[in-house]
Amino acid sequence: MSIVTTHSAMDFLTGSSSLDAIANKYSRGLSEQYESIHPGIIGSVAEEKLRTLAEIEAAENAVVILNAYIYRTYKFHRDNKPRKISGLFTSEFKGSKDPIPEHKELCTTFKAFIFSLRSNVYNYAPSAWSIIDEPEVGWLGELIAEPSSIFDSF
Repeated sequence: MSIVTTHSAMDFLTGSSSLDAIANKYSRGLSEQYESIHPGIIGSVAEEKLRTLAEIEAAENAVVILNAYIYRTYKFHRDNKPRKISGLFTSEFKGSKDPIPEHKELCTTFKAFIFSLRSNVYNYAPSAWSIIDEPEVGWLGELIAEPSSIFDSF
């Protein structure tokens, strides 16, 4: 959920679609793999992340910070251990019995990441890195690469 909401914010900043259309695209794509997730949740968390970036006056660095968060979330667990996306019997994308993290938790984690990034605890993503280029990203990479359209607004 963290990757999707963050990429929604990044798509909004780099594209020409509305946040609602982008949230609908991700909601539709996630619903094909998991239980239905309301696009309002995705849009609301993405909007809060954008507000956080505005508060710190990230300006042109906003996309770089968002990509760094996606990199950190994709590559590492919260306890700093490297994330193994797929193993012999499991996959990080198989889903979880735990409910979706609360809106507040997703936003607090993002704010903590920004603080750590500005304190040089975490590094930015490599300059040419994109989650789409990761070999194990599978259907999520396809969803991210898919452009949102005007029809996603409905």
